[in-house]
Amino acid sequence: MNEAVDPDSPIGQTARAWALAVVGEDFPPERSRQFGAWLDADPAHRRAYEQAETVVMMLGGLRTQTAVAPARPPTARWRVPVMAAAGGLLAACLALAVLATLPGPTYETRPGQSRQVALSDGSQVTLAPASRLRAASRWRPRALALERGEAFFVVAHQPSGQPFTVQAANALVRVVGTRFNVHRGADSAVRVEVEQGVVQVSNHPDGQDRAVTLRAGQTAIADAHGLAVGVLAPSSLAGGWRQGRLAYDDAPLSEVVADLNRYSRRPLTIGSPAAARLKVTAAFDIAQADRFVAELPRALPVRLIPDGRGGRVLVAADPGRAPEPHAP
Repeated sequence: MNEAVDPDSPIGQTARAWALAVVGEDFPPERSRQFGAWLDADPAHRRAYEQAETVVMMLGGLRTQTAVAPARPPTARWRVPVMAAAGGLLAACLALAVLATLPGPTYETRPGQSRQVALSDGSQVTLAPASRLRAASRWRPRALALERGEAFFVVAHQPSGQPFTVQAANALVRVVGTRFNVHRGADSAVRVEVEQGVVQVSNHPDGQDRAVTLRAGQTAIADAHGLAVGVLAPSSLAGGWRQGRLAYDDAPLSEVVADLNRYSRRPLTIGSPAAARLKVTAAFDIAQADRFVAELPRALPVRLIPDGRGGRVLVAADPGRAPEPHAP
């Protein structure tokens, strides 16, 4: 039988607590396992949770209406006497309305630090150094925004087919279940690399939507000029930074420098627009980043000089000057 569960019964109250946790917590793997074990312990647990989850989804259209309700202390809200299951559901709705207006959780890393994030839907994110990822809201955990840096996503498939989206600058990545990497550059160019599954990437830099569909082994760059599709060789290189390796194919020097600064505590800046526009094709281990920087004046028309504060500056070389045999 699929009878409704009284929200004020012990099971209903536990389900409501899990619903509140799902929209309000950063779920570590152990917390996710506890939640799954509780759901699987009794069919009534899943029914009760689905009721509470339905309330959360309803709040997307109710937030503006509930905003005019008189404010009550949180403790008083939970002590409202409820005479029927419908009344208990309404009480839960009023309590969740406050949480639905709160911003979603933000996941952030410092330079040189990476982080594993377990999302409440079962998806996994590996966040690169100096990166920031934010959920659109506490009741939409599968809608994320990459505000800075880079992240690799392993998306859990949902039986309902609910899509998983990542917004980065003007690009929107939309999937159902797959493995892919998203890189947001310093100039708002976005690079998407697909390791497994199918990904749709749309871009609207000038107000007109453009979209491409990527499969395993493909990559796309979305920037102010539109969308460009390429091929990864091999596809296992998607998100190669996770294996400690960076690779570039005709990328602007400004993008390379921005990435290097996410992995190093020794700042590197570009001192001229001309140097920033230079193109780089290279692959190297992150552990050898300092050596790569030192070799740049031998490969590009740039000079590497100290900034007087422990960092370094890349400037365009003088016209006609030969590449330097050694870099500082």
